Amino acid sequence: MCTTPPRSATRRYAADIVALHDRLSYRHLLDHLPHADLLHRAARGDGLVTVASTTEHLPHRYLLGLQGFRLAQYLQLGWACEEALHRSAGFCEPLQWLHADDVHVLTYSSRTGRILGYLSLTTSGAQEPRDLLEPGRPRFPVETAHRVNLFESVAAPAGVRSDEVRELKRFVHSRTLTDRAQRLRVTLELLLGAGQTLVALEPAVRVLVGDVEEKVALRHLLLAGLDVHLIEDTQPWLPDDDLLHLAYTRRGEVKPFVAHVPDRAELEGRVELLEATLASEDLFEATDAFSGAVRGSARRTAA
Repeated sequence: MCTTPPRSATRRYAADIVALHDRLSYRHLLDHLPHADLLHRAARGDGLVTVASTTEHLPHRYLLGLQGFRLAQYLQLGWACEEALHRSAGFCEPLQWLHADDVHVLTYSSRTGRILGYLSLTTSGAQEPRDLLEPGRPRFPVETAHRVNLFESVAAPAGVRSDEVRELKRFVHSRTLTDRAQRLRVTLELLLGAGQTLVALEPAVRVLVGDVEEKVALRHLLLAGLDVHLIEDTQPWLPDDDLLHLAYTRRGEVKPFVAHVPDRAELEGRVELLEATLASEDLFEATDAFSGAVRGSARRTAA
């Protein structure tokens, strides 16, 4: 349990894991990826590189690194349990949490080799498409944590099945990223990578789910122009031996969401707008214009 302050050895162990991942370099990641299978690739003149790849196409050592980057950010935020990590002798989030067709979008610096931002678009792990209201359907992680079937509160478009739904997870920036303009640029690169992924995936993704703090990650969804349905009054919980149970006790109120994805033509238009935004000389002004053009919204629904 993490209800008492960790022992000094536990704190040192967690600090060593953070330091380990801070030293890792991803400078040559592109050299080890099958370019034909990438869902997105962008290399900028300022050294930023963004790629989107499925789990199955990422080399094992890079998967370990990505899972470690995710863990290191959560440790620094206080959302990962140091005692659970120390007890398991872990150094990254478990690979068994991943599915072969999960998508990983990351932005890194080709100059320093450091990852600057990351998000994932995960599946439920179902072996075949399932009806979203089917009682035995494998749940998305957000549904497990909040102990709800999201689609009993917010209906999916008619005919949508489980393979047309993705969970948006781990939208995180490196804790080393302190420059406001650079942080915004990384956010936009990740949103662009996610948008290109949604354009490319088959079958088309028609619904995104996840959970957010209203004053933090929700703004990224609204920036992307999504119409977000927040589900109120859930009671998220993970067992005390779960590495990430603190993510539901140390953050502000975390609410699950359902967002319907625009059709492919609309997505392609937003991708073009994002590209133009990233090419602008005044990134903040261009971002405001982009946000005004796509106009995301949030509404609330009872669980």
